[in-house]
Amino acid sequence: MPAEAFALVLAVLWGACVGSFLNVVVYRVPEGMSVVSPPSRCPGCEQRLAWFDNVPVLGWLWLRGRCRTCKMKISPQYPLVEAATALLFGVLTYAYYFTELRPPFAVFGVALTWPILGVHLTLVAAMLAASLIDAKLYIIPLGITWVASLVALAMPLSFALGLTAEPTLNPEGAFGSLVPSVGHAGLGAALGGMAGLGLAVLALRRGILPLSFAEEPGGEDAALPGEDPEAFLAHPHPRREVLKEVLFVLPPIAGAAVGLLAGEAAAGPDPAFLPAWSASLGGVLLGYLAGGAVVWFVRILGTLLFGKEAMGLGDVHLMAAVGAVIGAADAALAFFVAPFLGLLVAFGAGGISRVLTGEKRVIPYGPSLCVAVYAVMMFRNVIFDALAA
Repeated sequence: MPAEAFALVLAVLWGACVGSFLNVVVYRVPEGMSVVSPPSRCPGCEQRLAWFDNVPVLGWLWLRGRCRTCKMKISPQYPLVEAATALLFGVLTYAYYFTELRPPFAVFGVALTWPILGVHLTLVAAMLAASLIDAKLYIIPLGITWVASLVALAMPLSFALGLTAEPTLNPEGAFGSLVPSVGHAGLGAALGGMAGLGLAVLALRRGILPLSFAEEPGGEDAALPGEDPEAFLAHPHPRREVLKEVLFVLPPIAGAAVGLLAGEAAAGPDPAFLPAWSASLGGVLLGYLAGGAVVWFVRILGTLLFGKEAMGLGDVHLMAAVGAVIGAADAALAFFVAPFLGLLVAFGAGGISRVLTGEKRVIPYGPSLCVAVYAVMMFRNVIFDALAA
C-alpha cells in the first residue's frame, strides 16, 4: 500500500479515536474535571463502560444508543463527534496528498512530512473541541488552545531530528506555506516578543499589571441553557477594563521591536541561511504572537469603539495557536475570512427558524474562526490565486 494511502486510512481511524476523546474533553473540561479519570461510565447508573463499548461509532450502534446496564439513552452527540473528527482528518489528509489543493510542503510526500500533518490534525481536533464548547457555553477553555500551541513545537523538533524534509521549509520565510518559518529578523522578533510576553505574564501574576475582566465567565460561571447570553457576557466598564490589556501587550510589542532590530543587525549585509530547525522555531513563535495579536488588536479597538467587550480572550488564544501551527500569514487570512463564513455558521448553529422568528441569540465567534482556519488549510492555493488575480 502506498504511504499516502496508508496515511489516509490511518488518519480516518485515528480521527475516530480522537473524536471519542474529544467527547470526554467537551463534557469534562468546562466542569473542571480530569480527562483521564474516572474512566468513561454511564452518567445514570455509573457503570463503567467496557472497552468494546468505547469503539468509536460502532460501540454506540452496537448498544443501540442505550446503556447496556440501565438502558438510559446515550446522546447521539458521541458518534456524531467521532464521525465528524474522522471525516475532518480524512478530508484534510486527502486534500494534502491526493489533490491539486496540496500545499507546497505536501509535494514531498507523507513519508517526509508526516510530523507536519500530525501537528495540523492536532489543531483540527483542538478547533473542533473549542467550537463545540464555545457554541454551547460561550467560552473557549484556554487549556485546549495551549495544547495545540505546544504541539506546534513538534515541527522544529522534527527538523532537528531529520524527520521532516528540509526543502518543505524556506529558511528566509515562506508566505502562506502552512509551515511557519522566518529569517534572521523574524527569529529576533519572535524571541524578543516571547521574552516580552513572559515579562508581562510575570508582572500580571505578581500584581504589577492589573487583571482585566476579572469576572470573566468560565467553568461553573459559564452560561446556562436558557440564560440571556447578552446579559451574561456584558460588563459594566468594558472600555476601562480593556485598557488594562493595552498595558499587558506593550512588553511583547517592545520586545518584538527590539528583537527585530537585533536580528537584522546580527544577519549583516549577506546573511547566511538559518538552520531549518531554528527557522521553524522562529516561525512557530512569531506565528503564535502574530496570530494572537491580530485578534487582540480587533478586540481592544472594537471594545473602545462600541463600549462593549468585543470578542473574547479565548478567541485570542485560539488564533495564537493557529498562528503557531500554520503561520502568521495564513492565520491572518483565516481571521479576515471568518466573518463571511460566520454567516453560514450562524445559520447552521442557530437554525433558519431563529433568524426568521427574530429570536435574539449571541453567536459565538470561535466556531466561525475554526471553520475559516480549516477552509484556509484546505483551499489556501485557490484563495491566494484569487487574491493574486
